Amino acid sequence: MKKLKYVFPALLLTLGIAACDNSLDKVFDSQTLIEFNDAVLTTNAVGRTYPIISLPNSVTGGATRVAQLNLVGAQRSADMTVRVFVDPNGTTASASSYTITNGGNVTIPKGDSFGSLTLTVGRATSTTAPVGNVVFVIDSTSTDFKPSQNYKRLGFSFRQ
Repeated sequence: MKKLKYVFPALLLTLGIAACDNSLDKVFDSQTLIEFNDAVLTTNAVGRTYPIISLPNSVTGGATRVAQLNLVGAQRSADMTVRVFVDPNGTTASASSYTITNGGNVTIPKGDSFGSLTLTVGRATSTTAPVGNVVFVIDSTSTDFKPSQNYKRLGFSFRQ
């Protein structure tokens, strides 16, 4: 019975040492993914598999929003271009009511993990103008990366 009181602390000490293995030689070698940062941080809209973020445009001014894309994987030694499309299935806003930078081509600079897509919406036509949605989806045809399945779509709503 006297030896039993030493067994439990010895087990705890062994587990504690094993839990403190801070090997820094682990390398992310899984498939490279691209995701929308807002899709990771924001709750999905009701009945949708992606979030919809409201933009504050009004009859006196438009709105601009920058959506960050995350590179999940090793940083690249050359610039990487990610294509972002407007998803026709979720988009209800007219194409003339918004613009996106570079036609949806987002560059993630070499040695970096982030790129940005800027969405600019015009002024609302009236205070009772209908609300439209524009939904972006990351291109899935690249052989260099794949879109993260849970975070590849992002929507914005605004008055048209």
